[in-house]
Amino acid sequence: MKIKHTLVAALIVYCATPVRAQPGTPPAPKAVAAAEPAPRSLVVHVAPVTTAPGRQVELEAMIDAPFAEALVASWRPIGGKEWIDVQFERSSAGGWFATLPAPRPPGLEYFIHGTDTSGVEIAHFASADHPHIVRVDPIEIDRLEEIDLDRLDGHRNSVSVDVAGHNFGNRYKFKDEYIRGEVMFTYHVLRYLHHIAFGFGAIEGRTPIYSDVDDDIDVRRAMRYGFGEIRVRPHRSVFLDFRVDLGVSHDGFDQGARGVITFGKPWRSNVSVGGEIIGDLGGTGWVRLQWDTAPPLLMGASIVRTDLPGVSIDPNGLIIAYDVSYRIQNRFTLKGQMSYGARDGAAHFGGGLGTAVEF
Repeated sequence: MKIKHTLVAALIVYCATPVRAQPGTPPAPKAVAAAEPAPRSLVVHVAPVTTAPGRQVELEAMIDAPFAEALVASWRPIGGKEWIDVQFERSSAGGWFATLPAPRPPGLEYFIHGTDTSGVEIAHFASADHPHIVRVDPIEIDRLEEIDLDRLDGHRNSVSVDVAGHNFGNRYKFKDEYIRGEVMFTYHVLRYLHHIAFGFGAIEGRTPIYSDVDDDIDVRRAMRYGFGEIRVRPHRSVFLDFRVDLGVSHDGFDQGARGVITFGKPWRSNVSVGGEIIGDLGGTGWVRLQWDTAPPLLMGASIVRTDLPGVSIDPNGLIIAYDVSYRIQNRFTLKGQMSYGARDGAAHFGGGLGTAVEF
């Protein structure tokens, strides 16, 4: 019995004694507590594709853990170099939003990213290398300007020369005729103000008058003038032309004015109604129909009632005219006109030529 108690006591002492490592044996690894990752947000964002001119871009997002990250939208104009940061803020409705300034055409680009509590940047939507683009929707006048520039091959300037005349004839064999020429420079603005122009012109002719002598005679009428003109576009298919003349006629200083309204496009099919008055040389009114059904030719037909060149007998002259223009190499335009009409007697022919160059 005594021997059994001695063996139990020896076993307890052995188990309580720490085990010494043998020489050359590596120490046992210590247990390391696993570090918990920093919390991150789940961001849901519906990206806008376009925006109206002058309107700010509102970005909205739903964030499941809004305080886990500082959420930022970085933006710049399309093609810009520097990114600008805008912080997301909480809205009263519970979502999160960021407001980007109203971009200029063609638009802006942006991406959304955050920074967690450990300072690590997290991409949530797009990236600096592949940003999301928001384009500015052009207003109608911007689209019309772009279309016009394409039509003109980028040429905003033009110089034109036009010469036209008509011989009305006369039953008494007196001269009743005129010739008119103009040189005009035009700058195409292509917006609500469609173009501005200025130029110089001359009219010269002879017309019969009543006299106290036995035989009627014809007299010379003439005017040299400068003019300024504007064309406005209140509607995409309505154009208004206004012109003012100032010059010297056979009777001294004189002035004139012209107005035209065009329904349709001046370079396509249209109907125009116009009128002009030039001091001592009288007034003119016309209706013109133009069509483009046989490209590249542009044709027109007009009915003209005119007092030119300052007629003093009745009735007024009535002319029917046909004109055609042809644009060459998208820069040069050739124009021709033929007219037929009378004032006091049998009808006679007239006509005209013109050219224009764009640059």
